[in-house]
Amino acid sequence: MTMIFCGFGKLGKICLETLLYNKYSISFVLTHRELDKDSVDTYCELNNISYSYIDLRKEKSDLLSQILNQSPNYLVSVNYRYILPLEIINSVGVALNLHGSLLPKYRGRTPHVWSIINGEDYSGVTSHLIDEGVDTGKIIRQVKIKIDQESTGYDLLQEYAKEYPKLLLDSLKDIQNGTLLKEQDEKQATYFGKRTPEMGYVDFFKNSIEIINFIRAQAKPYPGAYYYLKDGRKIVIHKLVREANVVNMVEDIGIIEKIDDIYYVRCKSDVLKIVDYEIF
Repeated sequence: MTMIFCGFGKLGKICLETLLYNKYSISFVLTHRELDKDSVDTYCELNNISYSYIDLRKEKSDLLSQILNQSPNYLVSVNYRYILPLEIINSVGVALNLHGSLLPKYRGRTPHVWSIINGEDYSGVTSHLIDEGVDTGKIIRQVKIKIDQESTGYDLLQEYAKEYPKLLLDSLKDIQNGTLLKEQDEKQATYFGKRTPEMGYVDFFKNSIEIINFIRAQAKPYPGAYYYLKDGRKIVIHKLVREANVVNMVEDIGIIEKIDDIYYVRCKSDVLKIVDYEIF
């Protein structure tokens, strides 16, 4: 059975590798430019797999007709950023996507980061059919993942990497076996958009738990949450903790104080000690 694979990043690469190992025939790959050691494009280069960076909705190309002429049985999408033309979705036997949340909650971009920012106890991964909406198709399978109190966004992504390959293979078997799929409950749906580094500015007028979650969600190797010292230098904060011992020495909310070579800042509810940071 032939397959079109649309994927990006480490999650995309491990799923592409898993499909090939399990004898699925990949006729073409759509991806984004990365050329990293764990990227889809590098994997394609090393294994002589045809691929393209083209956004088929926007760029004029013969590629769309070439893909359609192959009459692929499946289309699999993993961490792919472009919306696929309906012509492709409707031309394949089954088009499915892996999404890093428990749909219908957290549709959209970077759901693992948003779930930590919002203080969720659980995240997960959903396999679902692709339709004309964004993360709206029928659910095939879901895996629930606990978010530990110390987990960063990157940590949660590593948990996803453990689950994606098996979920993908099991979902393909479910499709082949005619397993009954589940409609998404639109009343439970939430949507969150793309995050950019500029969105990492810390609001210290919030409660400590909100701030701690906000910072750990974006901690290194992600760009990190940021603020500014009194002298105007930018501080990227990767971790902070509540600190009771200097409460009377840190008075104003949002003013970072340096005491005995340690940085502290008061928020709405507590004084916080900055324990992992970079200054620029």
